[in-house]
Amino acid sequence: MTLIITFTNTPEKNERPKIFPSPFSAIPHTIARQAAAQLQTWITGQTDWQHDFNSVNGGKMFGVLVLKNSDDQLGFVAAFSGMLAGQWQLPGFVPPIFDQSERQMFLPAGEAELGRYTSQIETLNNSAARHGLFLRLKQLSQQRCIDMQTLKKTHMMRKAQRRDQRDACQFVRVEEKKELLEKLSFESQQDKREFKQVKASWQARQTVFQQQLDKIESQISVLKKTRGKLSNSLQQQVFATYILANKRGEKKTISQFFEDDRPPSGTGDCAAPKLIHYACKHQLTPLALAEFWWGAAPKQEVRHHGHYYPACRGKCQPILPFMLKGYDVQPAPILGDRFYNHHAPATIFEDEDLLVVNKPSGLLSVPGKEVKDSVLTRLQQRYPEATGPLLVHRLDMSTSGLLLAAKNAATHKALQHQFERRSIEKRYVAILSKRLVEHQDKGIVDLPLRVDLDDRPRQRVCFSYGKAAQTHWQVISRQQSTTRVYFYPVTGRTHQLRLHAAHQDGLNAAIAGDELYGVAAERLLLHAERLRFTQPNTGKRIEIKRAAPF
Repeated sequence: MTLIITFTNTPEKNERPKIFPSPFSAIPHTIARQAAAQLQTWITGQTDWQHDFNSVNGGKMFGVLVLKNSDDQLGFVAAFSGMLAGQWQLPGFVPPIFDQSERQMFLPAGEAELGRYTSQIETLNNSAARHGLFLRLKQLSQQRCIDMQTLKKTHMMRKAQRRDQRDACQFVRVEEKKELLEKLSFESQQDKREFKQVKASWQARQTVFQQQLDKIESQISVLKKTRGKLSNSLQQQVFATYILANKRGEKKTISQFFEDDRPPSGTGDCAAPKLIHYACKHQLTPLALAEFWWGAAPKQEVRHHGHYYPACRGKCQPILPFMLKGYDVQPAPILGDRFYNHHAPATIFEDEDLLVVNKPSGLLSVPGKEVKDSVLTRLQQRYPEATGPLLVHRLDMSTSGLLLAAKNAATHKALQHQFERRSIEKRYVAILSKRLVEHQDKGIVDLPLRVDLDDRPRQRVCFSYGKAAQTHWQVISRQQSTTRVYFYPVTGRTHQLRLHAAHQDGLNAAIAGDELYGVAAERLLLHAERLRFTQPNTGKRIEIKRAAPF
């Protein structure tokens, strides 16, 4: 059964892309967006399966791949990431890359065995014996502390009495003094012996219960290690069922693309690899790809209903180039591609110790992995005699505005201390991609952030492992479909303002032009417009402003 969907309005030949657009581009080709719109209409009206897209964690990434057959007939295929409605495959969508029948031969039995180990671990963890031992040891520890403190006080009182007796013995005869000092020394030694004996007695009492607890903890540890080995083995078996191929006839397992043969969980289950795998398997020529989010946003990531997103870099970037071998594919966009204004950045303020420059959007603050041109490298060329790291802080490549640099190491260190003490004041201006409701005039966004390990350089909200991030904001003006705001960052996390603006628990309004957390445009409308800092060597408070170019 063919899964190729016919276009409602077939695109003309001149509307087709000349080469396959990069799956890592934030803006899909028009023909792919047309296919996505048709799929979205179908999803909204279909009754073959039920899924609550608006529930918590109900949102889903979908993908479409426009392709042609050997007769040059045009169509597209669709896929969803992971599972949908509790199923790996649903009518109208391409199947997963793995063979489900092959997986069924080992996975249910393996998962059942993992479940048994988990059940044994939970039984031991929650056992009355274990909790009773913890309670008994806690009680013994508290009583030991009381008894030892009481004994210490008694010994301190005796020691003070002996000290008084030693002070008084200078007025007695030599023979009596010698006898008294020997007696006091013996008593001192007795106290030390008593302290050791009591301490050892308590230790022995606790050891009895601790050994019993250690035996249970050892059983739990062995079970966890065994479960871990089984889980790793099972995961390797799972990934062995993902056989990737390309037009040239080359084949590899998915594990071969990752260090230590350990792909991230879910690798190969995204929509893009499913679609390309299907095209290769059926000798179809891919023309354009688009992936979009449908439904409620996840709690940690920024995903907007109906928005397009590039293929993820953590799971898909290692495998898609291999899968697309044999096709003419547009190169993946490079972060910080060549910036041609050789006079940038303009110097706004300068003295003998430091300077403030105005970084344009599109120029990196520091060299990247692939592009070395940056504000830092340009300043190093302008100030060859400067010592120290020069730049005191950074701005995202897409953000424009004021950057502070130091000409010597001492000034750099002093300015960094000001950043650490948060005595340097920064104000950004941004245009949000929607109009905030009237009562939303100012507030604080407090959401901890960490890097998205599966999709760098994107960040995500994470209350377990994220670093604290706080932003004050204030509305400047409202337009029909946008809002101009001030941002006052308290902390300086990567993508902090962008994520705090876009996240559903923040302002829920991405900054206009944000290709990572919103909709890509000519540029990101975010500008660092004001800096206030203290000149370390003069003590003078300095304020620098540069209006936004938008």
